[in-house]
Amino acid sequence: MKIVFWGTPKYAAENLKTIVNAGYEVIAVVTQPDRKRGRGKKLSPSPVKEAAEELSIPIYATQSISKDQKTKEILLNLKADVYLVVAFGQILPKEILDQPKLGCWNSHASLLPVWRGAAPIQWSIINADAKTGICIMSMEEGLDTGPVIEQESTVIKDSDNLEILTNRLSVMSSKLLLKSLEKIKLTKGLNKSSRLKQLNAIEQRNLKGSPSYARQITKEDNLIDWNQDARKIIKKIQGLYPNAYTLFNGKRIKILDAIISCDNNQFKESQDIKNQSKTNRIPGEIIMINKQIGIKIMTNDYPVLIKYAQLEGKKATDSYTLSIQSNLSINDKLGI
Repeated sequence: MKIVFWGTPKYAAENLKTIVNAGYEVIAVVTQPDRKRGRGKKLSPSPVKEAAEELSIPIYATQSISKDQKTKEILLNLKADVYLVVAFGQILPKEILDQPKLGCWNSHASLLPVWRGAAPIQWSIINADAKTGICIMSMEEGLDTGPVIEQESTVIKDSDNLEILTNRLSVMSSKLLLKSLEKIKLTKGLNKSSRLKQLNAIEQRNLKGSPSYARQITKEDNLIDWNQDARKIIKKIQGLYPNAYTLFNGKRIKILDAIISCDNNQFKESQDIKNQSKTNRIPGEIIMINKQIGIKIMTNDYPVLIKYAQLEGKKATDSYTLSIQSNLSINDKLGI
């Protein structure tokens, strides 16, 4: 069974390696063009391209497959049996979807029809969902609307951030793709309708959950609003890891790890502010700096304890060290 793999980030690269290591024949990889990445903004290949190079698989990079007639023709002439799409980052046109003999299949990181779109893992955490998962679906022209042949769920833990959950879902995706490929190769000679029937494909309207859209994350999303409730802020920090940030004196401070400090009944003022009440606290205000504990910041309801952070131009560190680097003091207000 000849496979063309479509993908871009590390999440997809791990899937590619698993498929190849399982003995499947990947005859080509399609990925996004090299991008400027990192502090130096050097032109760098996608993780999928790097993996394909290590595996000696032919690589085709395209800025827009819908407009790239040359790549379309190359792929058509490869006469692949299956296209596997994992976080590729572009919508495939119908003429591409119709090329492979055994169909075009996508591994999507959500429990469809919930969180269709570009950033399902981020939004599942930001939204404080109880669980998420992987769906293997038959691709069609709609955005993540195809019938599902495999699904597996996982609980989103309170300690999960974007990196942790992404890694767990990547492993799940790899296993489900292998399971799916074993079934798909048995449908040789069937038309699409008969293939989906044999694979017990389920239309998304018959799955649990209401359709929702996981739009692409923007730079503006990363800015923390301390006027929000503490849990919402924590989930944003986790869901956008390591990019959620606040400002102080015009400098950016990335918040890498934080927890809700206490509830209303447990709230205790630090020694420096014992004569002031909680109700006088302003969202974003620093209410405690402690060498052993860290920095506490007020939100709309409960304080948040910052554990690790990174000042612009510096390395990530504990929050007490950050307070020294940034010249933070009690009663200073973040977000300005």
